[in-house]
Amino acid sequence: MNIYITMSNTRNLTQSGDYRLIASYDEFIAEAEQQEVKLKVDNAGHKKYYTFFKNNQHLFKPHNNSAISADSEGKPQGVVHAKQNKKLEKAGKSLDWPYGYCYPVAQFVFYSLGGYDSDWDLKLIKKLKYDFKGTKVHTAHWFVQHKTNGKIIDLTDEQFKDIPKFDLMDHYPNARRANLGFPYYNTKNGKKEFGHTVPSMQCLKPYDAWRSEKGQIKGLEKYWKAANYASERREAEKTNEAYSPDELAIIPIQERHCF
Repeated sequence: MNIYITMSNTRNLTQSGDYRLIASYDEFIAEAEQQEVKLKVDNAGHKKYYTFFKNNQHLFKPHNNSAISADSEGKPQGVVHAKQNKKLEKAGKSLDWPYGYCYPVAQFVFYSLGGYDSDWDLKLIKKLKYDFKGTKVHTAHWFVQHKTNGKIIDLTDEQFKDIPKFDLMDHYPNARRANLGFPYYNTKNGKKEFGHTVPSMQCLKPYDAWRSEKGQIKGLEKYWKAANYASERREAEKTNEAYSPDELAIIPIQERHCF
């Protein structure tokens, strides 16, 4: 098999400017692994979303702080968020917006950029640990990252900036592609299915408000329509009627309120 690799991300040019022929797949992998992309946070162009979210915090459901965090297999990790947050608050940690809202915000940004049809990934840092003035914290963090150029969009990164001797940049490389949810919406007319995870209700709710105030976002509009949000979700959102209790059982307890 002949594989051509190029220097920009997967590009490698000869001095004449032609693509260099890579002799084998192993050589391709070896060279690709040597190319490191420098990660950088750049929220320019997305501050409009941050401002909208901050001014409309009522659109986001309160955290399920009584929940116990679960690991990737659904087993409890023993982190009761209400107790953890109480200790943090007592130690002087700000729990103001955007503390704890990284998942719906990152999911909104991801789908607004085109979601799975785009050059962006929704990413999760699992088992993120830090010490805030003696209070040991176990948490996770969601953000969006470009697939090739290392650009990160993280509209909730400020929640970590008051933590002594902690730099979120050190943890971004540990993130992996992830999402929560289902590849469909349940509607009165039956399932509306997709070939990938669809935005949660907690993502569509702020979009519904954005849509009314500022207009449509192409990447989110098709999901808003598929979920019949205007006719079925606005008034019934508190019941989690989009999914059954059995379906919701696969979602981590602390994020279940988003669905």
